[in-house]
Amino acid sequence: MSGRGVVYDLGYQPHDGPRLGRSAAVSSTVGDGVRRIFGMRRRARKKILPWMLFGVALLPAVVFVGFTFLSSQLVPGELIDTPWADASSYFDLAAGTVLLFCALAAPELLIPDRMDGVLSVYSSRPMTVLDYLGARAGALAIAFGGFLIAPQLLMYVGFAALEPGGFAGNLLGNWLDLVRVIASTAVYLVALGAPAFLVSVFTKRPAVATGVFLGGMFAVNAVATGFAEAGTRWAALLSLPSHPALVRDAIFDRTSTNLISQQGFDWWVSAAIIVAVAAVTVVVAVRRYRSLL
Repeated sequence: MSGRGVVYDLGYQPHDGPRLGRSAAVSSTVGDGVRRIFGMRRRARKKILPWMLFGVALLPAVVFVGFTFLSSQLVPGELIDTPWADASSYFDLAAGTVLLFCALAAPELLIPDRMDGVLSVYSSRPMTVLDYLGARAGALAIAFGGFLIAPQLLMYVGFAALEPGGFAGNLLGNWLDLVRVIASTAVYLVALGAPAFLVSVFTKRPAVATGVFLGGMFAVNAVATGFAEAGTRWAALLSLPSHPALVRDAIFDRTSTNLISQQGFDWWVSAAIIVAVAAVTVVVAVRRYRSLL
């Protein structure tokens, strides 16, 4: 047996292109997250639920604008008011769909990387734990924002085109509604996205995380309602789905009638709880992923 070594030329070539650095790694992770949420470049079954939910969220806006257009044709110069066809009420109309979308999106951002054992790939790049988690949160923000803002934008533009006074004048005259929509969307994102992320940090399967999140949200809401009706007013604060609705009502300067306001709590209490849950989620997620990355 010869003691000589053999060298094989495998044709390896080092990377000689530009090294884009940390910002490019983060933006790439954000883009990957958005594609993952909507099932892009993945099997067809991964596309069905997110796009179906997006269609369900968009459909009422299409119906409202279409109904308003028909009413303007039947009675020229007059528009028939639709109770749900305003920016504030649309959040209530889409509440269930938004909750389900968040329950599906958050686990898809975090769990597959752990399941497939690819976190080491991210740690080999110039990314920190905060970069990775921030990029995943950014992907959820983009998808969630588009999910809620797209129907509102359709109604905003559609009604501006149909109402008397001119298209440009209506757009400029109602710009504050669009600002309120964006602010309310941010509130819903933090209020629903934070607990969904918290569940996904520890759950091993996306389907299980979706079930745990939805079951948990419905359970705390039922418990809060039951105890509040029995006279324990502080129990109403356990209703996590009710907090963004109360803050939304304050943003739109309308009277709130949800569970928390009925117990005498102001909107700033709900805002403080949303921020507290988000802060706990950040601390727990960072500690968890520092042991993994």
